[in-house]
Amino acid sequence: MAETDKLVQELFSVVQAKKAEIAKAEKPNWETNCAFRYNKDSSASINLQVCADVEELVHILAFLCERKSNFDKAQEIVETKLKFKWLGFSFDEWVSDIKTRIAKIQITNKKKELEVLESRLDKIVSPELKAKWELEEISKLLSK
Repeated sequence: MAETDKLVQELFSVVQAKKAEIAKAEKPNWETNCAFRYNKDSSASINLQVCADVEELVHILAFLCERKSNFDKAQEIVETKLKFKWLGFSFDEWVSDIKTRIAKIQITNKKKELEVLESRLDKIVSPELKAKWELEEISKLLSK
């Protein structure tokens, strides 16, 4: 096999491995209802599952950090042991969902990059290597 084909095959393997990682991360487990509101009495909410603005997600987390910090200070003053919650969910649950959404946004960008790389690799793969891959796929199907 030509040296170029070996390199192309290795790079294709790396691309496939990264695609498999992405597929795992695309099915998140949400801990909140993902309907965030800055004001508890407002009906206008931000759906974390579809929010594509990382800066907005960071603003949400900053808001929650400020609220939690003030809540904790107030608890010290009145000497209580209450747990901070926002819209029925703990601080840690909100943080988890915000991190999950940011990771999912980054995955989308990584998928686009991988598609471009795969397309570029596909352009330089030799006919012999394509034939070898096709034979391997046929062998797999026949061995089932």
